[in-house]
Amino acid sequence: MKSAPAIALDYRPSRLLALAMAAMTAIAITAALLSGLAFPWRLLAAVLAGAFGCFVLVRHLRPRFSRIAHGAGGWILVDGEAREHPVSLLAHVERGGLLVLEFGAESTARTRFLLAPDNCDADLRRRLLLVLAAGEPGQQTVQRA
Repeated sequence: MKSAPAIALDYRPSRLLALAMAAMTAIAITAALLSGLAFPWRLLAAVLAGAFGCFVLVRHLRPRFSRIAHGAGGWILVDGEAREHPVSLLAHVERGGLLVLEFGAESTARTRFLLAPDNCDADLRRRLLLVLAAGEPGQQTVQRA
């Protein structure tokens, strides 16, 4: 069997997901302010919802790793300081236009990447799906919706 072709992509967070997160944060703040709680509790709930929403949004927009690569040596994640981290692909799931990749290693915590139509072009996505279809022993299979 032939080995899987090499592939690399520069990861940038999905703007559509960021927009959805911002909208959900706004909805949570509005719901807290319009609730039947006493005003100090409404204000506290709104501030907590806004703070948590901002925390999650900033974490999404500033990913730890900026590049995903796969070659003969396996999967590698490259961080912002150009350090390479060898990882294993733990799982991948395809749902409609979304592809989620989950990586893990002893030196890094589990990391998930969401590839959506706005942060991964169709050709790169097709090639990545071919690499995933080639698979590795013990790896979970692609699930499709």
